[in-house]
Amino acid sequence: MAGLLLFALGCTPLLGCLIPQDEQLIPELPPRRNGPIKIVQTEPKDPRTTYFNSTACLSLEPTFKLTVEDEDLADTVFSLWFIGNTSTQPFRPTQVPGGSKTRSVTAPSSLGFKSALANLPSGTAVLTVYVADTDFQEVIGGQVSLVARDPKLVPPDDTPVVDPGTMDSFSWVLDVEACP
Repeated sequence: MAGLLLFALGCTPLLGCLIPQDEQLIPELPPRRNGPIKIVQTEPKDPRTTYFNSTACLSLEPTFKLTVEDEDLADTVFSLWFIGNTSTQPFRPTQVPGGSKTRSVTAPSSLGFKSALANLPSGTAVLTVYVADTDFQEVIGGQVSLVARDPKLVPPDDTPVVDPGTMDSFSWVLDVEACP
């Protein structure tokens, strides 16, 4: 009797392997959503910095740049730069193509941007940059928004999934002074 009991107990775990397992024990994972873009480093590091309002002090001027992280390696990084508030005309430097998680975004090199900084009156000004992993819409009424992405079809049933873009921002407060 004890032998038969041991035999039955020994075979019980094997029966689970012999019975068809048609039910899915772990559901399929939903498609991965767009990871947020984030600013991880700024140059100058201090959000309050001195800026000399003249082209005669170029060697004293800080270089404005950001290091951003975006886990979506295929995404292009876009940026908008504002001198003053977001109701002013934004400056758009070149886009930073995908390929690596960490990317560098530098201030526009256009003469318009440099001229606008050089002509700031003495006092306090704000320089704000927005970075995003999708393009920006036209800024209307100071509202910064992203262009909507087209939905992607996800197998197995081709369900449309919208993968929204994300953005981050940083502002420097400039203590604008005359060139010494």
